Amino acid sequence: MLKYNELSELLDKMRSVRAVLLGDMCIDIYWSADMTKSVLSRETAHFPLPVVEERMSLGAGGNALKNLTVLCDNVQAVGIKGNDWRGNCIERCFEEIGLDTSYIITDKSRVTNAYIKPMRFGYLGIETEDPRIDFESFDSINKETEDMLIEHLKKATENADVLCVSDQFLNGCVTERVREAINSLDILKVVDSRYRIGEYRNAFLKPNEIECARALGLADNTLTDGDEETVVSALTSLNEKTGSSVCITLGPKGARTVHNGRVSTVEAPKVLGQIDTCGAGDCFLSAFALALSTGATEADAAFVANLASQVSIKKINTTGSASREEILARYREAYE
Repeated sequence: MLKYNELSELLDKMRSVRAVLLGDMCIDIYWSADMTKSVLSRETAHFPLPVVEERMSLGAGGNALKNLTVLCDNVQAVGIKGNDWRGNCIERCFEEIGLDTSYIITDKSRVTNAYIKPMRFGYLGIETEDPRIDFESFDSINKETEDMLIEHLKKATENADVLCVSDQFLNGCVTERVREAINSLDILKVVDSRYRIGEYRNAFLKPNEIECARALGLADNTLTDGDEETVVSALTSLNEKTGSSVCITLGPKGARTVHNGRVSTVEAPKVLGQIDTCGAGDCFLSAFALALSTGATEADAAFVANLASQVSIKKINTTGSASREEILARYREAYE
């Protein structure tokens, strides 16, 4: 485990990393409805949701980008957004974090990915989340956009230290051709993929328990219900299948890594109180990739990323990020 001063020095080194993220940009929108103000509709037999507050935060690849910009000064984004109101919203969020959007493609044939979360509360003030409203494209990107993405990816990574990949949607920006271009790049690559983690090569893969199990053709609960031996076996199997190093995230159980034949166990300190895990994986991806690119060991990188994600999950009803100061504060809280 890193000492406090070692963690502080590592976070300082992460600040100067040159990072690129290619991924599925998304906007998370929270609509908070005060049901004490609701009046039965005259037209339908429903009580409408009177929205009294609207909040937005970057999600998926956008959230990973935000986390990168919090921890380092040189971040380049490669991705797609639609020409719609959600695209305008995500553009404003990018401006707020000072992100260079030169390599973000606006594709009129696509919708901007969005997760809209209606939240309702009553007299007690306790919020309940309604079923989410999702916007995403259900067709693959066209060849023109695909070609442009690959060109942008190559340009963006020419002088970069690390490439993060956030592959979160079935029909997102990472097509088979884009993935081939990613696999062929001679650069440190850290990949987070919800559906295709087993298809990346020459990289550091970051699956959670379910993503790892599915990549190996196992039942979803194999690793969540399995013992340590089962987890390590799956970890090494994914490593052998892909030829890539692997860091599997296990929530409160921390993370396990395999790199150059070496398996490392990284425990996570206990988190007390209410938590919101939305976006925790994006936070882990960013901190882990930045730490690795400074020359930190995979175990130390996972240790930092665990702390960062624990900061994130304490931020309720938002896709949280973790700053240098917050990570150090979490270290003191957990270990001193």
